[in-house]
Amino acid sequence: MAVPTHVIIRRRNDALIRAWVKDPLIQVLADRVDALPGLVFLDTHGAGASVDRLGRRSLKNVAVVKRPGPPDANASVWVRAPYASYRGAYTAFLAATYDTELDGVDLSGYDVDHLLNRARSPQSSVFIRVEAVRSEVNQAWGRLFEKVASDKVFWANQHRTRRTMSYPIVAKLGGQMPPTGPRDMAGLHRLALFFRNHGLDPGESAQGIKTMLDFAYRVR
Repeated sequence: MAVPTHVIIRRRNDALIRAWVKDPLIQVLADRVDALPGLVFLDTHGAGASVDRLGRRSLKNVAVVKRPGPPDANASVWVRAPYASYRGAYTAFLAATYDTELDGVDLSGYDVDHLLNRARSPQSSVFIRVEAVRSEVNQAWGRLFEKVASDKVFWANQHRTRRTMSYPIVAKLGGQMPPTGPRDMAGLHRLALFFRNHGLDPGESAQGIKTMLDFAYRVR
C-alpha cells in the first residue's frame, strides 16, 4: 500500500531531529560536495557513504548523500545556493529514494525549505540541505526571524562555509510555529515543551530560542 507523501516527510523530519539531538553538529551548509559524507554522517565520519547525482542533474548543482539503511535517516539532497530548481530536485529525490513506497509525490501544503536561508550563504559554491516544511510554519519563521537574520549585521556569520542546525531549524522541522517575539512567554514555553519531548532541557532550549530572537529584534 502506498504511503502518503506527508507521512514520508514527517518520518524524514523526525529522523533529522533525532540526529540533531544526538549530535548538534549536524550540518546544513557545506563548502564542497566531497566533504558532505563526513559532515552529514558524523557517527561514522562518512564511512560507507556516497555522493551521487540526482538523475541527469549536474553534481555541480544537486547532490544526493546516502549510505546503507532506511532512507529517512540515511539519504538527503543538497543544492548549490543559487540553484533555482530546488523544489523539483526535492520532488525527484523523494520519487527516486522512495520509489517502492510512494504513489507519486504530493507536496501541496509544504515548502521545500533551504535549512539555512540562502541569503546567509557566503558564496555561490556552497551546498545547502533542503527538506519539506509545512508552508504556514516556514513562512511564519521567515516573517519573524529569517528576513532579519539576513541583515548586514550578520555578515560575520555569512563568511562561514559550514553551518550546523539550530533551534529554529529544528522547530520548523517539527512543525512548530514561532513565538511572536522575545516577550511571547507562552510561545517560548510551548517550544520548550516541544524540545523537552525530544529529550532536551526545556529551560536551555527556551533560552536558546529567546537569545536568537533578542539578537534578531535588535536590528528590526
